[in-house]
Amino acid sequence: MVSKSRRIFVFHPFLFAVYSILSVYSQNASQVPIGWISRPIVLILLMTLLVYFYFLKTSRDQEYAGFVSTLFVNWLFMGNLYRFLLDRSTFWRTPLGGVGAFLLITIPLAFLASRWAWNKLSNTRMITTFLNVASISVIVIPLWTTLTVFYSGNMQLQAVKEQQQLKATLAKPSTPVPDIYLIIVDGYGRADMLQDVYGYDNSQFVTFLKEKGFYVADQTTSNYPQTQLSVSSMLNLDYLNEHVEKLGNTNDRTALYELVQHPVLRQLLRDQGYKFVALPSTTLVTQIRDADIYFNVIAGDINEFETFLLSSSVMGIANEAWGIELPVMGYELHRESILFSLQKLREIPKLPGPKFVFAHIMLPHPPFIFDSNGNSILPNRPYVMWDASLFPGTKEEYQKGYTEQVTFLNQKLVGIISDILAQSSNPPIIILQGDHGPGAFFDMLERKNNSCFAERFSILNAYYFPDGDYRSLYPSITPVNSFRVILNQFFGARLGLLEDKNYYATWASPYVYNNVTDQTHLPCNTSIEDVN
Repeated sequence: MVSKSRRIFVFHPFLFAVYSILSVYSQNASQVPIGWISRPIVLILLMTLLVYFYFLKTSRDQEYAGFVSTLFVNWLFMGNLYRFLLDRSTFWRTPLGGVGAFLLITIPLAFLASRWAWNKLSNTRMITTFLNVASISVIVIPLWTTLTVFYSGNMQLQAVKEQQQLKATLAKPSTPVPDIYLIIVDGYGRADMLQDVYGYDNSQFVTFLKEKGFYVADQTTSNYPQTQLSVSSMLNLDYLNEHVEKLGNTNDRTALYELVQHPVLRQLLRDQGYKFVALPSTTLVTQIRDADIYFNVIAGDINEFETFLLSSSVMGIANEAWGIELPVMGYELHRESILFSLQKLREIPKLPGPKFVFAHIMLPHPPFIFDSNGNSILPNRPYVMWDASLFPGTKEEYQKGYTEQVTFLNQKLVGIISDILAQSSNPPIIILQGDHGPGAFFDMLERKNNSCFAERFSILNAYYFPDGDYRSLYPSITPVNSFRVILNQFFGARLGLLEDKNYYATWASPYVYNNVTDQTHLPCNTSIEDVN
């Protein structure tokens, strides 16, 4: 039993526990609501307390109890080390490899946590002191990062709200207003570009849309090459340049998050009596959980940040290696989320209206987890959603996976669109639109490396109006004007259309824009034959 003279205050396991959550959050602070960290922190602290008091009661040694508790926190988040192993070999994803990884990590920690090993240590006081100091040291950076992002985020929100003004007076229609569906199919390129760059013939699907009464803008482009930029611009009916011009060269996306979560369009339609209906997305940037109606693919109230934490925990091994279905973000949950949203789109017409339906479908965007018939594909790498130059595979793999997913998505959209039109009590408004094009040849980090802006900016852009009057639309219309046309035509607004422009921004600098309008229609100097 340790004498009282040697006892010191043990706090390192609890700081390490908070660090395990805060370090993950700090890397995503501009895209994750700060309230989402409270539940994981409380839970991990309770678990650490239980371990600490159990070993304190059984050993009557607070230093030993603290040491074991810190090892427990490290063991709990062994998913990070497991992902490191996955980067080196796909063997670890097999059931046998999963067992091997679990034992490889667990056995050394269990040995260190044994009372025998602890008694062999000559200076436990120094170890406790070192761990106390280390826990303070490691938590400083994520804590400072979180506080900085939180402060700058609030400043961003104030600046955005000052600019987030759209002078529009909408008239109350005398007839029942139509439901509005905004279906964003992530990375879906324009038909002519898919033919020229990918060798993919999408004419059959385009013909289906036209036969259903859609207007397909066959010269359209996206205004921006990233999801958050495109979606926030479209939902606020304006270019981002003035909204974020004060933010400078930063990658803090708090302003973009707010522009997507609470855009001008949402308030305008709410004033018209619309309910906001949001479907789940596999990316946090378009998770609109405070919608009037939100469908969660995961049972209960667990959010995407918590699923990401679970994937970093020991549960990540159970999910990846043994195929145990858990609310852990990975290829299976990604696939399930997409299928869930596609199915819900077919059921939403039954909800009482009027309603604005927001669906962001992460197809045909990577990861490539569906073949052309919708069968499951398991990539031989850890779960990532990276696109364009950040895609962790070859251009040939990208081209093949992308076109397979386009084929599968088309099959699903045919049924979804047919059901929405058939089941709606009043003919709806439908926008089916890519937020940007694919990215086999697109560089997310350097403008000078891009030789094919047409690939990234050319998008699918199709409209269904219940009155069939498409005189206000035109072949080269861009998303920034989509809802300007709709509000003018169906709600009596008098909004002028903006000049259609294309702006390039790197992933690291989402608020620094280069006008590339004159380059997005140029022929690409690459083709699928150049893929190697």
